[in-house]
Amino acid sequence: MNDDERLRGYRPAGPPPDLRARILHAGRATAQRCAKGQRRAKALAERSSPERSRRCDWLPAVAAAVLIVLFGVLSYRLQADIDAKLTVPDDRQAVEQWIPPDMEGLR
Repeated sequence: MNDDERLRGYRPAGPPPDLRARILHAGRATAQRCAKGQRRAKALAERSSPERSRRCDWLPAVAAAVLIVLFGVLSYRLQADIDAKLTVPDDRQAVEQWIPPDMEGLR
């Protein structure tokens, strides 16, 4: 018995016979759901007031502005925290202040 005969049971011979019918049925069902959704959206759009649609048009811009302000505040706070951690207190300034004046060449 060679390898081909042993592996024949594990190799697919082709797609199942009802696969095409299942795919077509799923595609039709999806198309029907989309058509229903489009009809609902159109009906809702016709019922909505023009004032509501104008407010909804501004929603992405307002959300972007809020995010910009939020990240700006967070960035400022983070920078302030880093500055506070990295600043040297006045009593620990550069060592140069302790070098005697007669050793100016070391500065």
